[in-house]
Amino acid sequence: MKEKRTSLADIAKIVGVSKATVSFVLNDKGDEFNISKEKQRIIKEKAKELLYVPNYFAKSLRQGKTKTIGLVLADISNPFYAELCKTIQEGLYQNGYNTLIVNTNDDKELEKTLMRELLQRSIDGMIISPSNNIQELIPILHETHIPVVFADRPGDDEADFVGIDNEKEVKKLIKAFSIKPKKLVVLSQHSESILTIEKRIEGTRIVCSTEKIVLVVINLPENQDEINALIKQELDNGADSFLPLNNQVAFKTLAALKKYNVKIPQQVRLISFDDNEAFAYMEPAISALRQPVKHIGTESVDRILDRLKETKVPGKHLLLACEFIARGSH
Repeated sequence: MKEKRTSLADIAKIVGVSKATVSFVLNDKGDEFNISKEKQRIIKEKAKELLYVPNYFAKSLRQGKTKTIGLVLADISNPFYAELCKTIQEGLYQNGYNTLIVNTNDDKELEKTLMRELLQRSIDGMIISPSNNIQELIPILHETHIPVVFADRPGDDEADFVGIDNEKEVKKLIKAFSIKPKKLVVLSQHSESILTIEKRIEGTRIVCSTEKIVLVVINLPENQDEINALIKQELDNGADSFLPLNNQVAFKTLAALKKYNVKIPQQVRLISFDDNEAFAYMEPAISALRQPVKHIGTESVDRILDRLKETKVPGKHLLLACEFIARGSH
């Protein structure tokens, strides 16, 4: 095992040059400082032989930037956030930035802790899909001058945001049912304090009030047996339409309906707010709203890169269009 990390000074001593010369060569500035090709070759070969690894932190301190963006996600086990993470990480890497990813599990206290830890690592900027509302995050964001972009879940009117109009999209979904619901059950597993969920529920309440549809909103527990019991109760009470507010809740709802041999769409109809590739292969195939996840990711990257160049301009909100995938369940 190697006893200590190889330094620039170690290479310089062995090759017989200055530490500055080694630094110039390993930072590809040998030609700029008139260092011979042969000398550059020797230095690079010796660095490789000694397994030299640049001190990234020291380099960042010298340059005043780390070329690193923090990415704060609510639940990376959710396929939506997994795809968002992949898109953002790839986009940043293509533009010369590394990504430090933290997963909050929608834990508001953990989120604040992890954000502060990211800031301690001198990141250049941050992309956040927050669990907390903006009032809770402002004290943390005021601790730094770095640019911040909110993705999927908004911050406030002054902050950069890329996502969708949740209230508008859910209204369209309710009107997409092939038969107007008499009693609609909206299902979630998130707190209504999360702004995206709040807007989806608010949209359903507006439409159901206007259209005289009986509305039941349920925040599901984790245990599937308890979920089954809640859905059975609503079935017994006349529910004829179900609207899960993301694809994970949709799978749990479908499991309960299957347990009670409820036929879709003959007995009840179902639309998932959030699509999943598995929905196309189910029987019946599940109708769903397809959110532009990759587009949200690429636009978030573009926005943070713009912010890194110019931090004075007002924040922008970019609301992207969704696509309703009509299959067989609605």
